[in-house]
Amino acid sequence: MSLVTINQDKVLIKNYGYYDDEKKTPVTQNTLFEIGSCSKAFVALAILKLADEGLINLDEKVSAYIPWFNVYYKKDKADIYIRQLLNQTSGIPWNTIAKIPATNDPNALEKTVKTMVGIELHRLPGEQFEYATINYDVLALVVEKVTRQSFESYLQRQILTPLQLNYTSLGTPIDKRLMSEGYKIGFFKPRRYDAPIYRGDNPADYLITNAMDMAKWLRYQMNQTHKRDEAVAPVNNVSYASGWYTSLNGDNLIFHDGRNPNFSAFIGFNPVKKLGVAVLANSNSAYTTIIGRNILNLLSGKKVDKERIWNDNNDRIYSTACLILGTYILIVFSFIVYIVSEVIRGKRPGERISSSNAREAILMVGMLIPFFYGLYQLPNAIAGFSWRAARVWMPQSFYVMILLICTAIIVSYISYFLTLYFPDTNKYKGAFPKLVLISAISGVANMILLLLITTALKTDMEVKFILFYFGFTLFIYLTGRRFVQVKLVKITRDLIFDLRLQLMERIFKTSYQRFEKMDSGRIYTAFNDDVGTIGESTNMFIMLVTNVFTAIAAVLYLTTIAFWATLLILLLVSVLTSVYYFVSRSTRRYFEDARNSRTVFVRLVNGLIDGYKEISLHIKKKYLYKEDVAASANEYRMKMSTASILYINASLVGEIVLIAILATVAFAFPVLFPDIPLYAISLFIVILLYLIGPVNAILGSIPTAMRLRIAWNRVRQFLKEIPANDDTDTDRIPLKPQKVHSLRTENLRFRYEGEHPFEIGPIDLEVSSGEVLFIIGGNGSGKTTLAKLLTGLYEPAEGKIYIDAVEEHSSRLGEYFSAAFNPVYLFEKLYNIDTRGKTAEISRYLDLLDIKEKVQVLNNGTFSTIQLSGGQRKRLALLLCYLEDSPIYLFDEWAADQDPEYRKFFYRTLLPEMKSSGKIIIAITHDDHYFDVADRVVKMNQGKLEEYCIHAT
Repeated sequence: MSLVTINQDKVLIKNYGYYDDEKKTPVTQNTLFEIGSCSKAFVALAILKLADEGLINLDEKVSAYIPWFNVYYKKDKADIYIRQLLNQTSGIPWNTIAKIPATNDPNALEKTVKTMVGIELHRLPGEQFEYATINYDVLALVVEKVTRQSFESYLQRQILTPLQLNYTSLGTPIDKRLMSEGYKIGFFKPRRYDAPIYRGDNPADYLITNAMDMAKWLRYQMNQTHKRDEAVAPVNNVSYASGWYTSLNGDNLIFHDGRNPNFSAFIGFNPVKKLGVAVLANSNSAYTTIIGRNILNLLSGKKVDKERIWNDNNDRIYSTACLILGTYILIVFSFIVYIVSEVIRGKRPGERISSSNAREAILMVGMLIPFFYGLYQLPNAIAGFSWRAARVWMPQSFYVMILLICTAIIVSYISYFLTLYFPDTNKYKGAFPKLVLISAISGVANMILLLLITTALKTDMEVKFILFYFGFTLFIYLTGRRFVQVKLVKITRDLIFDLRLQLMERIFKTSYQRFEKMDSGRIYTAFNDDVGTIGESTNMFIMLVTNVFTAIAAVLYLTTIAFWATLLILLLVSVLTSVYYFVSRSTRRYFEDARNSRTVFVRLVNGLIDGYKEISLHIKKKYLYKEDVAASANEYRMKMSTASILYINASLVGEIVLIAILATVAFAFPVLFPDIPLYAISLFIVILLYLIGPVNAILGSIPTAMRLRIAWNRVRQFLKEIPANDDTDTDRIPLKPQKVHSLRTENLRFRYEGEHPFEIGPIDLEVSSGEVLFIIGGNGSGKTTLAKLLTGLYEPAEGKIYIDAVEEHSSRLGEYFSAAFNPVYLFEKLYNIDTRGKTAEISRYLDLLDIKEKVQVLNNGTFSTIQLSGGQRKRLALLLCYLEDSPIYLFDEWAADQDPEYRKFFYRTLLPEMKSSGKIIIAITHDDHYFDVADRVVKMNQGKLEEYCIHAT
């Protein structure tokens, strides 16, 4: 950078940095720079000189000098006057700079002006100020037409030479050895850039000069009259005056800045105080103007207006986006490599191409069309530029960002396509990347919607583009969110189902012997509370991803506005998060204790249902049990309340911190960060207000996550603890034989461990086909235990059981039995019984059992009712035995609930009929009046089996 200051008669030139960064060649007062739009003052001087000479009339139409120059306003031909070009009120759009052709042809100036022929003006000429660089290219062509020589020649002979600007030239440097290299900002720093040659724009933007000539130029301009355009209203208290801006703030400042693709400049002066500043730089930095303005303020004795020290941060935005996109592409590419490797190893079997997945793939391509269209129109929407112009004028990071966006879309589609046709065998694992990706896209789209809304009032983007991008982004956000939520509903339900199925698989692989030792309350809470919590928390997790990405996108955007201010915000947010973290640690114990209390409560409720008959016998017993249930419910209530109240306290602290953050931005930022302009602080506040929802959702997910963690650990632990010891496969179940000739036990033993151990055995017993065996004995003698051993519900500690002289494992013994246990439990459905074609048989049995008027077996294989008396329910159990038609029948106190007449019918009629059909009948009974029905009576006494003499009574 070269800096020129003039204070009265004192000239100071200072030089900084290098004009060639690679060679580290320092800038000197002779170093040549392009001065961008500061060149316009030279064109204006030429026009005014010709006007003074009477060769140009400032109030004449341009077409008087260039007959083919025709423009239109609302499809009607419009006339532009020379004075309107000088004062930038021609109505020519500012973005016509993108139409300037990149060429070094001798007739480039005329080619440039011809790009304006037939264009539509933004407004009627002379109505309003709108800066358009090409206005001054048109003026340069007017000079050529009037003087009949090139503008370069006229400028050199009539302006530069008389002013002794010996190092100043147009388009081509006087001495190439003195010409600085040009740099364009990209990826956070200036980088060498060779800009295209725009010879047709030389008059307006490509004057080349150095610090010494700028000192002369400043002296000359401070002695000239600069009359502002009073025909139109000023903009931001500034008017235009033939290549110069004139301040209306009472400070008498006249200035202009310029920025080319790889150079920038600022020239300003106060003709009253004889103060002047020129800043020439070899990069397109906005700080060139900022430096010039503030040095001019300092020379004038003013304080630096820090609010105006504000750089164009587009490169920071684009560069940050590139870093994020690059990381994303790397992650997705790694995911693609992972999928391909699994396909090669055969871990991902391919799916057949179907109309549904082909339609889905095509639909996804269709959705990308408007996205790529919006991407293609982005330079036009932002600045009315073509892509050719955008590559020149936009930061290098912008072009790279667009390429990375395209690459990200391509790799995303490839990964989507691969997962569509080579899905993961684990459907949850396979769905996770897609859900996270779409949640992230939805979160970013949510943030973009906010940015579109907050910048709508100050953007120059055409309404059609604003509506397109807003509508498309809204579509992406809503579509993404709907997809995620719909998918989550399905995944949640599937996950709940699968977890319950896993629990059922484990439980159904558990022998009855071990199952009856399990805590029923724990089974209920695992199936309902824990699994439900896990399923419902899935939705929280993915929506958490959306909110997190919304917050990340917002924070990244805020860092591009004010990096250190955003870090302060993050520090305050980390305080808030820490509060939640420590609270979550302190409440975890309460949630776990509450979960344990819930298990106890459910166990008591289960006891209430199963034992209500016993409880109801005595009023005090019922009252005491009610107290236990209430105490358990109260304990659960208190522990959940304590945990929830702690989170409420944390939420209030969180609200205070959020308000403190907003207050910090509003009150402290202007003091702590005086260089941040007020509009940026307002933007901070708007974005932070918008983020309150996502941040609260993120923090609010902490207790849900805590309950999820507890539920997940409980379910996994419960799955491990379920004593699944029966691995019998349905394919290995022996076919039910029509007849068993004998059932024999050898040295059968069983032990109850615990505080009061009890053992039965050794038991040696044999029962043959067509034989009725009665087992008698007092309570606690071991009768029911023996029945459970014989039916395989219990596994013996020692001994063997033989079916027809073949040893049989306990897990398969039940297949030979039909049993009616006491108390009997009936299912509404007749499982493992095919009732088709058995209507007459079922009707006969119902009639035989004297319950035909009470219950029927419906066509779908269910009972019409099971709300029957105890005796009738046992008759239904006997019906099931008949229909199962197993070779061995076992009855446990079956006749105990029957009336005397039917009890007699059971012993005297039904049992003999079963015997005659060749069944083995084992009955546990106390009905000594019917012992004569049995072929043998054995007695269990203190766990030992004794022969009992039938006629002893």
